[in-house]
Amino acid sequence: MMCRLLTLFWVMMAASVLAAAPPWTKELTREPLGPYLKVPPCEVTYELGWNNWVTAGKASLRVREAAGGFWRADATAASTGFARTLWKYDCEMTSIIERAGIRPRYLQHSETDSAENCRYRVSFEPSRVVTETVVSPAKGSASMNFTLCPYGPMDDLLSVILYVRSQALTPGQKVTRVVQPWDKPYLTTFEVLDRETLDFGGQKRPCIKLSVKIRKIDRNSLELSSYKKMKTSTIWISDDALRLPIEMHAEVYVGYMSARVTQVKMLEGKAATVGLPGDMGVSLPRR
Repeated sequence: MMCRLLTLFWVMMAASVLAAAPPWTKELTREPLGPYLKVPPCEVTYELGWNNWVTAGKASLRVREAAGGFWRADATAASTGFARTLWKYDCEMTSIIERAGIRPRYLQHSETDSAENCRYRVSFEPSRVVTETVVSPAKGSASMNFTLCPYGPMDDLLSVILYVRSQALTPGQKVTRVVQPWDKPYLTTFEVLDRETLDFGGQKRPCIKLSVKIRKIDRNSLELSSYKKMKTSTIWISDDALRLPIEMHAEVYVGYMSARVTQVKMLEGKAATVGLPGDMGVSLPRR
């Protein structure tokens, strides 16, 4: 009798959890990883543009193998030239991702403009995401805040790109995932539009053209809302074994932004491996 009551209890609990799942979870892509899984250690640099008339900055990304079956990705970005006189901006990001399942484990990100520095440390867990945020204004005292999003698993910025690139990416195919690039989660949908050819390094390169749609997720209620800071976004991925992001365009609230690959360098030997951050855990403070 007791066994039956316990079984009924767990069935009721499971049903209540399923009933509480937000409606947008039905849109999520849950297919396993696709055939394009090979990610050679590499360093990629990008030139950033603004409104099609000025070079706005530069960015770089290094992807290397780390002990324990992880990828470590280190990215930097900064405004440059005339754009920097209008908006001084620098950022650094480190992402730790499990190689086997392409799941993020830990993210740390720092961005600085003329007004403040913001530092984020994010712990990705199977059923939740914990974020530590430290804001240090140019004038005034720093503040620390902890937030919890009761949903998981979700992707970070690099892991979602690795997942998308692994798929077959046939025309019309859609991939929808929950992504937390820094301190807030978003419902992100990639749709394959077409195959196109782009110039890269003086050569014609076949690419896969995808549109990107982003919607905000309230980290507490998990309710969905529009993301007005970005109107449209398009990304081109090389149509080869590398599946490398070649070019990106976005119409955002400050104008038209673009990023284009300027150099790709394959890493070998010691340059292809790297250690892990000393602390990869973020815990909510005890009350």
